[in-house]
Amino acid sequence: MTPGTARVIACVAGLLTVLATAALGQWQLRRADEKQQAQTLLQTRQQLPAWQSADWPCGGRTAEALPVQRTAQLTGTWLAERTVWLDNRTQQGRTGFEVITPLRLHAPGSACDGRLLLVQRGWVPRDVRDRQRVPDLPTATGLVTVPGRVVASVSRAYQLGAEPLPATAPSAAPVQPLIRQNVDATFWQAWLGQSPLPGAVLQVQAEPQSSDTVLQRQWAAPDLGRDKHLGYAAQWFALSAMAAALTLWFQFIRPQRLARRLARNAHHATS
Repeated sequence: MTPGTARVIACVAGLLTVLATAALGQWQLRRADEKQQAQTLLQTRQQLPAWQSADWPCGGRTAEALPVQRTAQLTGTWLAERTVWLDNRTQQGRTGFEVITPLRLHAPGSACDGRLLLVQRGWVPRDVRDRQRVPDLPTATGLVTVPGRVVASVSRAYQLGAEPLPATAPSAAPVQPLIRQNVDATFWQAWLGQSPLPGAVLQVQAEPQSSDTVLQRQWAAPDLGRDKHLGYAAQWFALSAMAAALTLWFQFIRPQRLARRLARNAHHATS
């Protein structure tokens, strides 16, 4: 291979590297823009009137149809005996449980009346002396009003292996507390005897009828990861700039400087 051919190949490789990394940077910018639009949509939904019990999609639609992060003001009765404690959930660096209780919706004249909806009621720290011990949870009886936000599902954590289904039949008195790592549709069918409505509600404060001072509700604001894509874009553009600089230096600037230095040396040698 001649030096000229090698230089052409190196220049083409450098140009392709510049174009590829710049394209990847542009793609990350588009992803960041998409995330920003989605974030703006979530913020807009939070300003809309609160969803009521009768507004929930009870006609068989999936969770994708839900206006995630829209405020909700639901009326119903707690199924306190069907409360589930989700283990290994952290808040502010501490490990504890997130409490999930089904709510039987009260929506007379609506298809949602009597249907069950999952409510992520709050978080409690773990007892450092007994991992299985949970605090007494005061739960109001009768109709309650639950303020919250619409979410696609209840909390889920990383898990190794599958958990067995609850042994207690839905019609029998359950053994409390029921501690799980995660819950899914199969679990709820076994635990409740029916499938709950799609989605869930993230409760943001205690219901007015409750004397609850146990549960904490410092939920993290939704973050769709826009800054992550901006960081990736900056890295790709930096690589593109570095590839361009290296190609210019090694294929153009450095050879020219070397040629001028050789010419000066030759001139001095003959003078």
